[in-house]
Amino acid sequence: MLSFKKLKQAITLAKKYHKWQKRKDGTEYINHPIAVMKLLKKYNFPEDMLVAAVLHDICEDTKISSLDINKIFWTRVWFAVNALSKNKKPKNNTKLKKDYEKKIKQRKISNLENYDNLEEYKDYRFHLYLNRLYTWIMAEPWIFFIKISDQIHNLSDMTPFLKEKKIRKIREVENYFIPIYKKSKTVFDMDIKTTKQYNLFINLLLNKIKEAKTNI
Repeated sequence: MLSFKKLKQAITLAKKYHKWQKRKDGTEYINHPIAVMKLLKKYNFPEDMLVAAVLHDICEDTKISSLDINKIFWTRVWFAVNALSKNKKPKNNTKLKKDYEKKIKQRKISNLENYDNLEEYKDYRFHLYLNRLYTWIMAEPWIFFIKISDQIHNLSDMTPFLKEKKIRKIREVENYFIPIYKKSKTVFDMDIKTTKQYNLFINLLLNKIKEAKTNI
């Protein structure tokens, strides 16, 4: 178990690296990972999980690497942060799409259903993220709870988006992430407490989706 000092250290690090970033509504970006952490803290999740929640976007959106996270914090924190981070945006999209099509033909692209149409995805980067998320959630249920908390906060904060983007964001959660969560549950090694937490967070997300739809 990490000390409270580590959570403070994670918040300081996140504030430093997210310093110049803004949310779509113009607010400080750091408010988002802090909000994700606070939701988990409300339900008494362990401190090292809160650390991972604070850092869940730091490798994806800033210059700090997952190796840096592993040096500063515990390996379990690194594992969760790495799983929750999308690959850096590619510089050569044409080459990336050719690589995608090659892997499709070789049937090496995914162990999930309905992943054979590139047009269904915003880009290859999103696909890689979904595939990794599903695989790593099975190894570490923490990743599920942090990601779902992330989505709950994002769905609560869609005012700056146009109607079309709001609809796309909601459908993204419904069509891609909810099936992953439900499929992952079948292989979770969950005790009674974790099962209750799982059901609670799924219901929180489903209620947030309903609320977001009424605000479109």
